[in-house]
Amino acid sequence: MGKKSLYLSPDQIKKKFLEAGLGLKETLALIEMTWEDTPRGSVLIPTDRLFNTLDRLTHSTVRGSRIKRFRAQGPNQPFQIFEVYTSEGEVLAYLNMLYLRKPLPCYYLVYVEVTPSFRGKGLGNRILEAFRDYVVEKDALGLLDNIIPTEDPTFDIYDKLGWIPLEKLIEFSEKPDRAHYMVFIPAGFKKNHFALKLPKLIFNLKKKRPVIEMQDNELMVQRTIQEFNQIYSALERVFKKEKESGRTTLLMRFMFTKFTTRLLGFQRRIQELLGYTGGESLEQITLSREVRSLLIQPYSFNPEETDVQLFGDRSLWLSLPESIKSETTQAIEGLPLYQRPFLTQWMKEKNRTEPLKLTIADLLDLGFDPTRLREFLLQDQIYMFERLSSALLKDLEKRKGLLEKIEKKIQGVRIRQAQIKVNLPLLWIQDRGNGYVLRKKVNGIHWEEAVYQLKQNPSLRFLNQHLILDQKITRTIRDIIDWTKDHIRGPEQEVLPDLAYFIPWNLERNSPLFSIDPANVPYLEQIWIA
Repeated sequence: MGKKSLYLSPDQIKKKFLEAGLGLKETLALIEMTWEDTPRGSVLIPTDRLFNTLDRLTHSTVRGSRIKRFRAQGPNQPFQIFEVYTSEGEVLAYLNMLYLRKPLPCYYLVYVEVTPSFRGKGLGNRILEAFRDYVVEKDALGLLDNIIPTEDPTFDIYDKLGWIPLEKLIEFSEKPDRAHYMVFIPAGFKKNHFALKLPKLIFNLKKKRPVIEMQDNELMVQRTIQEFNQIYSALERVFKKEKESGRTTLLMRFMFTKFTTRLLGFQRRIQELLGYTGGESLEQITLSREVRSLLIQPYSFNPEETDVQLFGDRSLWLSLPESIKSETTQAIEGLPLYQRPFLTQWMKEKNRTEPLKLTIADLLDLGFDPTRLREFLLQDQIYMFERLSSALLKDLEKRKGLLEKIEKKIQGVRIRQAQIKVNLPLLWIQDRGNGYVLRKKVNGIHWEEAVYQLKQNPSLRFLNQHLILDQKITRTIRDIIDWTKDHIRGPEQEVLPDLAYFIPWNLERNSPLFSIDPANVPYLEQIWIA
């Protein structure tokens, strides 16, 4: 059986989805989760005709949607909610709001979310109009924190709906931590002592925000777990015949692998949420034995797409081995894995050696996809290939611009004695629906993994208890992040949260590399930003 027989036409895909009984939202959510990082026409399977059909159905669904309001159910849920839903009862967008009674009647807009597949269709504007109309009906203030980047095309959405920046209404004697608050004032709103009461309202809100965000995070995690379960159920139905026959396909492995890596990414993110207690456990999402035993297929491979696209240092491309230039995806995916401590420890515990044949269960056990990072030697320099979504090229260009700005501004600056270096992306390659970014390998590991090793690795725990290295790392990274926030301006600011920080580390011995100052205090000699 040749490779091409493993690929499906748009009509075959549509037939599989219909046979599985998938609705429009399920279909779009499944595609968004498993294919969103590959451009149309160059994915594992050609989908242009399929997407054209779905686009028409999407517009029809949006036109027929309705908005309803209700109060969130469950203990300690203070939110009132607007939802945009279809005639079948599927939610396309929602808005969380909170009523504040004193010192002014006010509805605080906590969060707005539109299902990714339905963004850009006007639903966000509709739900915000409904919120505005409700505020007018209740004769109360509207208040929100505009976190949309200034260069985003939708930045002025609130301005067009009559919202006013807070700083235009009241003056502050000192610089407040007011974020980007905006206020909506209904025409008939009573403004008695308004200028005196509005600062008090903001003060009260700031005190409540940590609790509000905790409650909102819990609700968001609950919704997202429900979505993951719905998509997993859809995948099970789509590949029911394959599971029953025991015959797996490349498409089946690809889609379940993408689902798993997205699930693991969500698991990492919720660990960072403010005050998240784990009340909604990801253990609610249970993968079947058959799915867990599937070999992973983390990259696409379209045999009909042969044109390689390059961005960056073309001279570096010319110096790469012929195998990479002729069969890019296969050659890169065949390179040795980057031996980060998490992976080497796992391989030792499981008695595994390269080349690894990983299953879905292995990914769940590891908590990440180790095949994303590959390394190779070129002219006495070790380089790293990282597989990234092709859709992230624009963000990668912004990140490179940001790193170049940091490199210029931080010359001669030391932060907690650490010299700051940047590790620029040198070359970006697109091939067969995959994106690969090439960088030099640094003699270090990600700072979060370093902290984990110091706290959890038995051979490092004693050292850390005496020298408190984990806290030194954390404080240094926080100071660097604060420095970049204070010194970097422009459109690149929006990718500041995406920067990665690496500290010196001996990978062979799995131990930190610290320097000692004259007072015998350990410090990091250098830190790389990528």
